[in-house]
Amino acid sequence: MRLSLKLFVTLFFYLFIALMVVVFSAIGGIFTYPIIILASLIFILALKLKVPRGRPYIGAVAAIVSMGLVIGTLALSGAIAIGPLKDNFIDILFIGIVIQLIVSLAEELSFRASIFQGLSDELGIAPAALLSAAGFAVLHIPSMDLVGIGASSGLIAMGTIFFAGIVLALLYAYGGLFNAIAFHFAWNYIEYNLFNLGPLEGAIGVSKPGPDILTGGAFGPEASAVTLAVTAVLAIAIWLYYSRARKAPVE
Repeated sequence: MRLSLKLFVTLFFYLFIALMVVVFSAIGGIFTYPIIILASLIFILALKLKVPRGRPYIGAVAAIVSMGLVIGTLALSGAIAIGPLKDNFIDILFIGIVIQLIVSLAEELSFRASIFQGLSDELGIAPAALLSAAGFAVLHIPSMDLVGIGASSGLIAMGTIFFAGIVLALLYAYGGLFNAIAFHFAWNYIEYNLFNLGPLEGAIGVSKPGPDILTGGAFGPEASAVTLAVTAVLAIAIWLYYSRARKAPVE
């Protein structure tokens, strides 16, 4: 089958995003994301992609429930110990809102509204979800190298992020862009900025006496076997929810 122009341009755009993540993010950090946002908007306009806006409710609830389940399981098992609020928690929470808004907007515009949408237009929802989720997981490898997690933790993290990519693709396809952004924002904000579970400073201190296979170690809950199981079940639950509701993809 001959590669269509839209598929070719979508692949080229993915390689551009990969270049931004692998090369420029090491230099520019968070300032790389506005460039990704601008490039995504240009890509969407150039290919005349129809990006459904939708509503954020299902995505926000899914993120809060799933991340709450992860944190609750880890706390009850003794893998993590939740401490008190830090003195500068207001500053941490405010800065976290700004950071996660930028990150979630950039990653959802680039991966769901651009890459997934371009693939879906040509291949259909299921192949596009699988391919975009795999590409999404691959682009997190530099972050894993940066914190220095082991091979087993890295494989768990790749699996978790792959299933999260499936969840985000389904939320986008059936609930719109705001739905996917809400999930991405709430997931990251709870994990990194509310609870100190990853490489960023969180408002609530958390210690990790448990093994890395449960806590995720320095990379955070994405490298936890608990989160891998939760995101796998969540991907199935989201698919069943929209299937039973017999909801068509949003336009």
